[in-house]
Amino acid sequence: MRTFICSFFVIAMFVGTISCNNTSGKKPGATEYSENSAEKASHIIEYTNLIVDMSNKHNSYLEDVVKNTEKLEDALKHPNDKYRFITINKPFSMPDFQKFNQKVKIDEPVKELSDKDQKFFKDSITQYKALFETMKATNNRMHEYITAEDYKDDKGAKGYAIIDTLRNQIAELYSLKSSIVKKVEVVADESEQVILKDSPLKDYIIAMKKDMTSIRAFIDLLGSEEKYAGVEAKAKEQYATLEKAQAEHAQINIDNAKKANEDHSFNTFYDDFHKLLLNARKRMRDAGEKGHFESYDLESLDSDFDSLVRDYNNFNS
Repeated sequence: MRTFICSFFVIAMFVGTISCNNTSGKKPGATEYSENSAEKASHIIEYTNLIVDMSNKHNSYLEDVVKNTEKLEDALKHPNDKYRFITINKPFSMPDFQKFNQKVKIDEPVKELSDKDQKFFKDSITQYKALFETMKATNNRMHEYITAEDYKDDKGAKGYAIIDTLRNQIAELYSLKSSIVKKVEVVADESEQVILKDSPLKDYIIAMKKDMTSIRAFIDLLGSEEKYAGVEAKAKEQYATLEKAQAEHAQINIDNAKKANEDHSFNTFYDDFHKLLLNARKRMRDAGEKGHFESYDLESLDSDFDSLVRDYNNFNS
């Protein structure tokens, strides 16, 4: 079972909020941002994209820290095996660069957001960034502990304490990130609907985003239990749904995509979706025989998913 889910690519999940008692003066069915202008919607998307970028930059670093805590925990049980310690490499954290003349900043939510959402993002991002820096400092202490070989003096006591601290900090980061992502999904989706309203590429984008949401949920399901038997029935059901969606969406009329010179990107997305399904079928069969998924099985599917993310971004570039 994966303790931490290590993918933070944000996919808006088409949250439909219908108001039964319309007392706000908005049109029936209107949501918080659905009546904004395209310009206002674009500003909101520009801001939420900064949050997505930050999350993606932190992703591999967090994965490496999680893996290192597991390696250190194992190494401390074998203090005389020096090789176990030297394989724990310190991960690199990509600094957060701001583009020249960039007007939108992650620490300053755009005014097009509601007052409530501005406060939410301001407070949550500030808290998240502070916690991330605290976690990095703890991780640095772990590597100083390993470099100085202090485990030889304290029989691993400080090492185990650092591991516990790191895991608690990372769990808190993931929890906070989850709440931020949920808010981004709603805000970005409503704004994107405004922008897409009259777009000839709307059907393609909706199909790809819906499929990525389903694929991400499927991969996370596969890694949610120690024993494959615990999720096998549901996994096979979700696989069948994905297979059907791939076949249907790959056949969407691509005339509008051709006019925008995006037909190749669209076809590549669904070719890669098909490859992911073939890979998943093989991995599920292996898991059925062994009784569990290996970490490399899930990493392979994560890699396939990352390819779909790139395909989607290429389509929208």
